[in-house]
Order: sequence, then C-alpha cells, then structure tokens
Amino acid sequence: MNRTLILRFAFPITLIAFAVFTKWWLVDVVDGTDGLMYGFPFIYRAPAFYTSMAEEYFMDALAADFIMYFGIITGIIYSVNRWVSAITVKKGFSVVLFVIALLLIGFRTAFTLMPENRFSLTRDYDIVIRQTGMEFPGNDRDRSAFDDRHK
Repeated sequence: MNRTLILRFAFPITLIAFAVFTKWWLVDVVDGTDGLMYGFPFIYRAPAFYTSMAEEYFMDALAADFIMYFGIITGIIYSVNRWVSAITVKKGFSVVLFVIALLLIGFRTAFTLMPENRFSLTRDYDIVIRQTGMEFPGNDRDRSAFDDRHK
C-alpha cells in the first residue's frame, strides 16, 4: 500500500471515525460520584470532579485509541486494496474528506481546549462499570440511561 493512499484516504477516515464513533461508559467512581465516560477501547474522556461542565482527558488512552483506530482502518483499506479491488482516491474526494475531518476535529478540539478542562497521563482512580453502549450521531441513549438511573 502506498503512502498517498494512507495520507489521502486512511488518515482522514480515521479522524472522522475517531470524532464521530465512540463508546460510552456509565460508571461509578470508587469513593466518588458516578458519571458518563467516553472512549473506545479505552476511556480517554471523563467528567472532572473539581467543577461542573469540565472534563478530564487521559492522554495515554487517547493516543492508544487513536493508534488502534488508525491501525484497524489502515488494515481494512490495505486488505480491500490488495485482495478485493485496487483503491484510487481522486484529489477532489480527498480534499472533501480532509475538510470534513478537520471540521469535526476542530470543533472537538475547541471544546477540549477550554481552560476548565484538565489533561493527565493516566486515570488515577478506580471505577465500577455499570452500563456501556456506542455513541454516534443521533443516538441519545447514553443520556437517557444516565437519567433513568437517577430518577
């Protein structure tokens, strides 16, 4: 597989998938409150305990999740390109993919870089997982599962 296919197709698809599809975890924090945490396969975003509306990001899990997304998508593209049909990506389509990816990641980054948020290398507290599910556009089941538990 050549580098242009990775750069023009696999990388923007990875960015889009990473920004749009993830897993939610309804958890109880040991000696703390409960809440919704996000990330797949590792939790990389959690509510912060020191103030409301702030989030905490775990950089090791974030990097591992992104590398796994990139590896899986590159593997799928490589397999299709090698054994099914050769993939050719036109420059216009590549530009559209990059614009969509940069918009999605840009919006996510704008919310992530708010001054209230905290970044740490690892999560330093234990959790008990109560429920999980997938998050994607149009799915608000995570909020309803959290609300059902707090009635």
